[in-house]
Amino acid sequence: MKASRAVLALLLLGASVFAGAEAGVATAPTYTVQRGDTLFSIARRNGTTVEALVRLNNLNGNSLEVGQVLRLPGSVANGSPVNPPPVTQTVTTPQPASPSSPGPQTSPTAPTQTYTVQRGDTLFGVARRFGVTVEALARENNLSGAALSVGQVLRVPAASPAPPAPATPAVPAPETPLPPPQAQPSPSETRVLSSEYDPANPVLQAAFKYLGTPYKFAANSDVSVDCSAFVQRVYADVGLELPRTSREQWGALPVVQDEVKPGDLVFFSFGGRQIDHVGIYLGRGVFAHASTYGSRVVIESLEAPYYQKVYKGARRPDLAPK
Repeated sequence: MKASRAVLALLLLGASVFAGAEAGVATAPTYTVQRGDTLFSIARRNGTTVEALVRLNNLNGNSLEVGQVLRLPGSVANGSPVNPPPVTQTVTTPQPASPSSPGPQTSPTAPTQTYTVQRGDTLFGVARRFGVTVEALARENNLSGAALSVGQVLRVPAASPAPPAPATPAVPAPETPLPPPQAQPSPSETRVLSSEYDPANPVLQAAFKYLGTPYKFAANSDVSVDCSAFVQRVYADVGLELPRTSREQWGALPVVQDEVKPGDLVFFSFGGRQIDHVGIYLGRGVFAHASTYGSRVVIESLEAPYYQKVYKGARRPDLAPK
């Protein structure tokens, strides 16, 4: 009898160990960096954002190494979705209503919100109008670029509240300037961002034409640009010639002493010493630039911690008539 009890105890112990081992198999989703990967491409492939990847993996820059293992915030690993729990759906077959007594009334499913593209619309403008991001709007409609056609019907990715009245726009309070630490802008440089936004601004209209243009280092053509070539081409389109490189543009233009306004150039130093990146401020806290990790011209938040850490200051091109 004692021998039987011992065998039974051993069997129960083994079963519990096996169950514990099986429970420990599930791990958080990860992605192993392949040759040619960028933060933007990994985020897009796995249905997340660059900022989420940077924050989850404590990244200080946009450089990646082949073989590096990144944690993913969602339920996707290495491009393959983790099997979600099954969803049970109850399908009710409608019964014909009796002529004398109508059937029960059911509330109809809310239709997907759509928007028909008008002349002059841009992805950024439509996204801003409905309170969604450009990336979410492009993903919802399977768009591969920023070009839109008049009459094109776009699906809005979420039921958004009506945009605020123009008289009282919901604009975040401007960030209070901080004492500059080492390798940051001098005290004369401003970090206060204007909440203005005017899609009819000729500089903004010129910038929107380049959205989606591929980024290539030192390129300056109709098929690809680098950051300073993008800026130079936008201002050439509105009749102002700027120097070719971001460092030359930084040195040649006057410092912005008041708040940063739409059309101002915003400069960064990812290397920590000299100016090495430039973009165009659009208003409401966002800017357009030829992004190295996005591999194209994109619109992003200037208030994101990633860019605030390397922000150096702003310069204002003079568009006044001579």
